[in-house]
Amino acid sequence: MEHPFPARLPDNAHTKKLLKPIHAAAQAYLEQPVAALPYTSYVSFWSSGNRTAYEAHYMEHRRRLNVFAAMALSSDEDRWLKGLEDILWAICDEFTWALPAHVHGREDAQPDEHIHTVDLFASETAFALSEVYALLRSRLAPLVRQRIVQEVQRRVIGPYMDKKLSWPKNNWSAVCAGSIGSAMLLLGLEDTFEHAKERLLTAMQLFLDSYRDDGCCLEGALYWGYGFGYFCFFADLLRYYTHGAVDLFRNEKVHKIALFRQGVSLSGNVVLPFADAPHNLNPHIGLVCFLAREYEDVAGVDERFESVFDDDTRYRFADFLRDFYWYDDAKKERKQLQTVCWETSQWYVRRGEAFVFACKGGNNDEPHNHNDLGGFILFAGGQFVIDDLGWSEYYDGYFGSRRYEFLCASSRAHSVPVIDGQFQKAGQEYASKLLCHDEDSITYELAGAYGLAPLKGLERRFVVGADGVTLTDMVTGSVQVTERFVTRIRPVIKGNAVQIGEYQIICRQTAELSVTSETFEPRLNICKMDMKPVETAYLIDFRFPDGSGERQYAFEIKKVTP
Repeated sequence: MEHPFPARLPDNAHTKKLLKPIHAAAQAYLEQPVAALPYTSYVSFWSSGNRTAYEAHYMEHRRRLNVFAAMALSSDEDRWLKGLEDILWAICDEFTWALPAHVHGREDAQPDEHIHTVDLFASETAFALSEVYALLRSRLAPLVRQRIVQEVQRRVIGPYMDKKLSWPKNNWSAVCAGSIGSAMLLLGLEDTFEHAKERLLTAMQLFLDSYRDDGCCLEGALYWGYGFGYFCFFADLLRYYTHGAVDLFRNEKVHKIALFRQGVSLSGNVVLPFADAPHNLNPHIGLVCFLAREYEDVAGVDERFESVFDDDTRYRFADFLRDFYWYDDAKKERKQLQTVCWETSQWYVRRGEAFVFACKGGNNDEPHNHNDLGGFILFAGGQFVIDDLGWSEYYDGYFGSRRYEFLCASSRAHSVPVIDGQFQKAGQEYASKLLCHDEDSITYELAGAYGLAPLKGLERRFVVGADGVTLTDMVTGSVQVTERFVTRIRPVIKGNAVQIGEYQIICRQTAELSVTSETFEPRLNICKMDMKPVETAYLIDFRFPDGSGERQYAFEIKKVTP
């Protein structure tokens, strides 16, 4: 299949803006030989648990690929093509395209197991090389072209076909299967694609099934752009290949998923940090423009906050390329809805004049889960007054049995009650119920999140007013309750209240008030965030005496000049 994009980047002001830092990087790379990926860095993850050492070298290859591909697509100068061929050759030389964290058996695995591991990054690499092949085939040296086809088939397509590979019900299904299907089409392997077509479409449906019917991305804001982005890349190529006969964008659920980004955008590049998500995210403008053309009610993005070169430190070629080709300068900013509720997923966002409030329910076994049912944020004046810490650095164990030892994923670092000294438990059975909601309020039942027999009921109600939020917890049972609030702004205790910046948490009952702090490492190596390598979380506790029967704990969170 011919690539639907022309073999020359669009000639417009946006392309020129994006190319400026890329051209500078290309000039620098001409003076630097391509480095091999070192063995000691490759195996270091299995001893240290730290992914960043090897991944920095790995991503440098992908950065270099993006740079020289963009230059070759914008100029006929031979030096850019030679630079591109060198990095293509080096990537074909890599021991494996998978990351060490994803190799089963680790150091004990046989070499072929490393080479044939088809993870997110191996799949993305296959897609990237196939796109370069399809766009620049007539200019690439025959040996480089042949090597691309051989390595993509040997490392990714072959194992996919031979081992009948599949992936979980999350972003992996879209990224892996979407990349593999796209690679088959772009390399002209139509017969192979037809044999794999039903499996590929099943994987796309599995990915869609990871979303509820309301279109909420339970994995968080960044993973929306990742998994759904690769779904869109494949769906677009599939529609082109079938001349419109197979159009996955006509699915209403896909339409609802497309609306998610604008629902969780708080201000500028600030996003809702629920689940494994950053606080700041510059979206890839190509994907946003594409979806805005597909669906009338999808908003565009302010170009001041688009992802530019080096913002996406994973250097995903598919996103990178489409930021050029899918860009549309037609302005399509839409006024955000004041209130958005993803009812099935139990996420709620309420925008006021001076602040944004958001809260969530669900269950404690969701994709990229945090134990955070009933948790909430308050964003005002460019700061998270009440914070959700977002994602932690992905150390070994974060996706295993040690996950809730990490502060960010545990309920101890979310603004939720602590019952009898116990935090929320992990598991699908530990769930909340959404009782009711309207434009200005929402109520959850949270007792099910704790799995404690003495706790008969825990009804949490938020009411949003013009100057702040009222929180009321109705507790039933013979339990001791500590109400916790989390912030990264240093708080100051003032009697029975706590000052956080310009806002106060005011308790309507007498409580023992304390503030403790813990440090954590946010995941900074993926996208640019307004956070430090080590951050401090302040845990504010209002401890109430033991009680029984039904009682109420109420708080106001409102702007009060210090």
